[in-house]
Amino acid sequence: MYPMFIGGVTVIGLLFLFNRLALLRKQEQKRIEQGIVLTVHLKRIIDSCQKHRGTSNAINQGNAKLKPQLVNLQSDIERLINSTDSRLLQRFPQWESFAEHWPRLKKHALAGDLKSHNLVRQHSLMIDGQLSLLDDVMRDHDLHRMMLDRCTRVSEICLDTLRVAETVGQTRAIGSGICAHGTCEGADRIIIDFLRISVQNTTRELLKEINSIKNDDLHTNLQAAAKAINDSVSKLVDMVEKQVLKEGRLQIDTNDYFNISTRAIDEVLKVFGIIIHYASQQHTRMI
Repeated sequence: MYPMFIGGVTVIGLLFLFNRLALLRKQEQKRIEQGIVLTVHLKRIIDSCQKHRGTSNAINQGNAKLKPQLVNLQSDIERLINSTDSRLLQRFPQWESFAEHWPRLKKHALAGDLKSHNLVRQHSLMIDGQLSLLDDVMRDHDLHRMMLDRCTRVSEICLDTLRVAETVGQTRAIGSGICAHGTCEGADRIIIDFLRISVQNTTRELLKEINSIKNDDLHTNLQAAAKAINDSVSKLVDMVEKQVLKEGRLQIDTNDYFNISTRAIDEVLKVFGIIIHYASQQHTRMI
């Protein structure tokens, strides 16, 4: 009788343990799935805020024709902030900081009452906080455990692509203002030249990182993306060197510069899309 009783208790214990482990696994998978959704959501917010920075600086420097575009961008950002996904970010201090900062910056951008350098700086500080928030979100949702190969973490390559996109985004913001103003001189000249070098160096490092990923499922797409990044960034850098960093009156249209810069950012962000799509597929297979 006692062996049967003990056996029954053992079976019940094992069933309880199995159910407990299954529940924990389900919770972990749900946390990762939610982390992927929030990562994409934050990327959209960062991208929109970067465009808002460049557009508002161009307006601040004299291109009033872009005001309707600025208003549309602000509406897009407001919609993202008020979305259901954003409610899940409210427990993070960086989100609270962003939510407080944005309304003030939006008003300044519309009023045009900040000097150009201060306007760009306020945007850049806000975006830097968003990148820090994204890092915390990915860690909190265990995305740092997802690997592309033995060495490359999903979270690291995603953050690296967004950081390079931010460097290009700063180049877009400063350059758009210079083009709208019509001359490149003083602090603007120093900053855009520094950013030109930074874009070249950070892009070079990102391309090395992309090319080092040993994943057969991603190889073709990543190689195509790397070439597109190199081509688009080279075109932007060439434009800065030959048309922005020149003496006298500039003969370059703000919209042309903005679009070339945006193309470079979009090509960098395609890598982010490739990685997140792959991570989402891998997660689905594990469920």
